Amino acid sequence: MKTRLLWLAVLAVALGSPVFAQIADEASVPRISLADFKKAVDAGQVLVIDVRDAGSYADGHIPGAVLIPLDDIQKKAPGLKGAKKPIVLYCA
Repeated sequence: MKTRLLWLAVLAVALGSPVFAQIADEASVPRISLADFKKAVDAGQVLVIDVRDAGSYADGHIPGAVLIPLDDIQKKAPGLKGAKKPIVLYCA
């Protein structure tokens, strides 16, 4: 439950509070299977963002993931809105 709430919080920061206000509950957040995520990553169909700190990123991350620490997401969000593919944020 805490992880899901963190994802909703990350979405709120990344996309802005008006978008978060439109999310009625967790069930309305799009979800994909791990297998579908892997296919999308391998095909370059998603932008993967690691929101952990630089040390955690250096210790290991999803290949191709871009490091944008959670504290920086809000100021980087305008640039992310221009992505031409879905954005996946992860923290673990």
